[in-house]
Amino acid sequence: MEGRVLILAPRGRDAVIAAGLLKRNDIKADVCADQAALLTELQVGADVVMLTEEALVMADPAALTAWVAAQPTWSDIPFVVLANGTRAPRTAPATQRLADLGNVVLLERPLHAEAMLGAVRSALKARHRQYELRDAADTLERAVVDRTRDLEAARDSLEIALDAAAMGSWDLDLVTGEARRTLRHDEIFGYTTALDRWDKDVFLTHVDPAQRAVVDKAFEDALTSGSLDVECAITTATGENRWIVAQGRVRYGGDGAPVRMTGVISDVTDRREANAQLAQAQKMDAIGQLTGGVAHDFNNLLTPIVGSLDLLRRRHKDDDRTQRMIGGALQAAERAATLTQRLLSFARRQALQPRAVDVGALIDGIVDLIRRSLGPSIAVNLEIPRHLPSARVDPNQLELALLNLAINARDAMPGGGKLVIGVSEVTVDDRNIVGLKAGGYVRLIATDTGTGMDRATLTRATEPFFSTKGVGKGTGLGLSMIHGLAAQSGGTLRLSSEPGRGTAVELWLPATDEAAAGTGEHSAEPVAARRAATILLVDDEDLVRSATADMLRDIGYTVIETNSGTQALSAIRAGAEADMLVSDYLMPGMTGGQLINEVRASGIRLPALLVTGYAAAGEDVPADVMRLAKPFRQVDLAAKVDELLRTAAVGRARLKVVD
Repeated sequence: MEGRVLILAPRGRDAVIAAGLLKRNDIKADVCADQAALLTELQVGADVVMLTEEALVMADPAALTAWVAAQPTWSDIPFVVLANGTRAPRTAPATQRLADLGNVVLLERPLHAEAMLGAVRSALKARHRQYELRDAADTLERAVVDRTRDLEAARDSLEIALDAAAMGSWDLDLVTGEARRTLRHDEIFGYTTALDRWDKDVFLTHVDPAQRAVVDKAFEDALTSGSLDVECAITTATGENRWIVAQGRVRYGGDGAPVRMTGVISDVTDRREANAQLAQAQKMDAIGQLTGGVAHDFNNLLTPIVGSLDLLRRRHKDDDRTQRMIGGALQAAERAATLTQRLLSFARRQALQPRAVDVGALIDGIVDLIRRSLGPSIAVNLEIPRHLPSARVDPNQLELALLNLAINARDAMPGGGKLVIGVSEVTVDDRNIVGLKAGGYVRLIATDTGTGMDRATLTRATEPFFSTKGVGKGTGLGLSMIHGLAAQSGGTLRLSSEPGRGTAVELWLPATDEAAAGTGEHSAEPVAARRAATILLVDDEDLVRSATADMLRDIGYTVIETNSGTQALSAIRAGAEADMLVSDYLMPGMTGGQLINEVRASGIRLPALLVTGYAAAGEDVPADVMRLAKPFRQVDLAAKVDELLRTAAVGRARLKVVD
């Protein structure tokens, strides 16, 4: 109870006089009959105890001394002791009793009332300061508890954030060299449990030897700059090659010397691979766009060459020497045309055009190119039985797939070896391990004797842009393109490989009862016009348009030439007669697809043939429009025109065109 004085004076009227004096001066005072009562009241609360020296002699002070010793650390209750007032020296036990009380103010009797009041007031002030210190200590303790709780919450949040970011933290003592760190830190280096000791030297043993000197210097420079930021390659305890980033800040002592470096570490391998794949993808996209554009322009150049050679061949049938020369030129032009088709396939500018293909004949036609690509140190053996069914696939894409397989095999056999290409017929039911629909398939297998692949590489082999050949030595598109071809064709791709035992690639393609297209179709004569018909021809390239017009006129058609979609529409609106529209696709201002849509929107249903340097035109082309890829020969053009004119609706009104 604050402000209260307890009085213990068992003899005479000292207690009553002292209590009256204190109360008259507005000081709360209570008289205790004996030491037991004093102890009881002390439990209730008091600020000062006033007692006479004889009160300590009349009863054993041990209980009171024990209470004094048991006070809280902040408490030291003042005792005002009224001494006996004798001149004889105080005995040792009496002195000890006073010392055991601790905070004692000794007043000799007889004493003046003002002296007593002054001593009590001073004791009350001292007790009040104890309360203030107690309250301040409590406030500070609560602040420490709150701050500790905040720090623990911040630490927990930091640990959660670090775990979410897959980062580890570390704290390096620059005096002893030892480092404290989280378990995640050691896990990044391939350890499942924390190591007993970690320091900079242990860290450097994991760093790629080619980078150790640079990383070590970065640590030394950080002592001066105050910060560390290093990215390097490491080899983990499990033998994996990874990339990490270590970042830290240096703390300095009072003398300015560096004492600690604290920071975080993260595994950035996936990020680096993603960035490399992105850069590779952007590079390949740019190359693809460039390749597609070059192939388109090349097709435009080849079209008049092939067309003109075709016309010359027909007009000089009796001259053997001329026929040989023209035949050689046509063969070279057709090879160039095949090359552009492969470029377009690589650039993904060509839609799949599946048809019945004799896989054995296709391999026979490309095996010489494969052997030249592999070189004399690699033997190429074919295992192709007769009477295989046709496979339904895009032949150009299949040729490209075979070339990619051959190149992969070559790279896997730097010291030479053998590549075996085999074809077989397989029938599967609904329950099959390859995950295909029930039916017949043509299985093409390419087996090499190369270095092979481990399980991790084999798992990622068909991922786009994944390559083990290093930057600049492979696009990482080969197997992914073959996988896509198989999936789009209704088949599948299977890989099997072991390190040191070579690789086998199985390409499954759906079999078909359709007969494969013959190989002598280009030697046939073009179909002559069955009746008089007028063709409206649209092409912005003068050479291409002129060559196409010559080929059409040569087989008996009348041709109206226009150099743009806008000019063709103007001619149509002016009125004239035309039986068919033949248009290039990619033209300035208006594409061939847009031109056909405009003509149809005017109510005229006119047979239309779309000619394009790409095998696939844009989305603006109606689905029912027949297409002809550049470069084309006269026989191809004549066949398409004849087919469209024969299937045109009977009685359809002719389109009038003004020349």
